[in-house]
Amino acid sequence: MTTEIPANLLTVVMPNYNYGRFIDEAIRSVAQQTYAPIELIVVDDASTDDSVAVATETLSKVTNLFDTKLIALPENVGKLGALNRALSHVRGEYFMIQDSDDLLTPEYAARTIAELIEARKTDPSIGFIYTDCTLISQTGEILDRGKSTPFDPRLLEEYSFVPEPAMCLARPVLEAGPYDEAIRKGTKHHKWRRIVANGWMGKHLAEPIFYYRMHDKNMSGIGKRVIEEVEKGQRGHRILSGYWPTQTTQR
Repeated sequence: MTTEIPANLLTVVMPNYNYGRFIDEAIRSVAQQTYAPIELIVVDDASTDDSVAVATETLSKVTNLFDTKLIALPENVGKLGALNRALSHVRGEYFMIQDSDDLLTPEYAARTIAELIEARKTDPSIGFIYTDCTLISQTGEILDRGKSTPFDPRLLEEYSFVPEPAMCLARPVLEAGPYDEAIRKGTKHHKWRRIVANGWMGKHLAEPIFYYRMHDKNMSGIGKRVIEEVEKGQRGHRILSGYWPTQTTQR
């Protein structure tokens, strides 16, 4: 018997590499959303820690999601490679990437999807909504507020200011793929530039409704820099585009 796909389904893709210590909490933050229905696709990028075992155990206990899937890759292909492997499994009208070391507030999906629907009533070119965040430490303590900036496609050529987990229509993400797997840093910047090049626009929601975890293994290096600054007492207006890298190609 084939299960009918709900028209308002949200697909969440969660790439993971060696974040076994965080992924349980990340999966649970998806399962705790007030929005439904949601399908969750975890793509483990050949982790060498206990990520697959932890993810398998947590997913087995999640009962309130429309569907879940774990894709365990045999070799490391990078975050964009992991995204590419998930694209053929995406069934939702809406789409977001949830990094496996970050957390969503329970209202994140409902709030951003409502904002996206409302924005598209007056501007159908708007394909994604992105927000501010709360920066937290490796163990979950609040460090500071992380701010993005109002959407400007010209600035996107210079700065990476659209974070994961921006809420997007699935169609723009699928149309812009597959993504360049040679890029290992600045991955989200590459994705958003492709989507915007296809004519889609974004909108900034200046509310800190997800948690961005700072630690010494953040792919962009932002965690180490922010933690060092906070330890020195440097707080205040933390504009994240000054930390996130733009497109960098490396293997």
